[in-house]
Amino acid sequence: MKRLGWLGFAIVVHLSADAAHADLIGFAEKIYDGDTFALCDETMCNKIRICGIDAPEIGAKGSSQATAALASLLRGRTVQCIQVGKGTVCDGRSRPTNRDRIVAQCFVGTKDVAGELVKGRFVCEWVKFSGGAYRGTSCP
Repeated sequence: MKRLGWLGFAIVVHLSADAAHADLIGFAEKIYDGDTFALCDETMCNKIRICGIDAPEIGAKGSSQATAALASLLRGRTVQCIQVGKGTVCDGRSRPTNRDRIVAQCFVGTKDVAGELVKGRFVCEWVKFSGGAYRGTSCP
């Protein structure tokens, strides 16, 4: 998929050879914690909850490290998120929304954000929702 510049990013419908699905593409404007952030384009922001992982709650041990790791992965980069139900590792295991958030699998280039956070041991893998896709430390 073509990388979009700062002025040209938008929510885009991307048609792949395998299936049609809506991608959310933009930039992380706010990092709430280690698994939630605001994905913004030039017209709106969507609160995204990354599927298949769980980060320490704000104030808990490891929370600031998980939040910083997510910020480091996303800041200044184009982020593509695919909502659960449209071709993610969490399809059939997780709902597409949770409270006021879109639940999605997100990528920076070819890197799966959840996979990178699990690999760095900043978050645990929520196997109930990921199906074991990340092969990391399981959430209790």
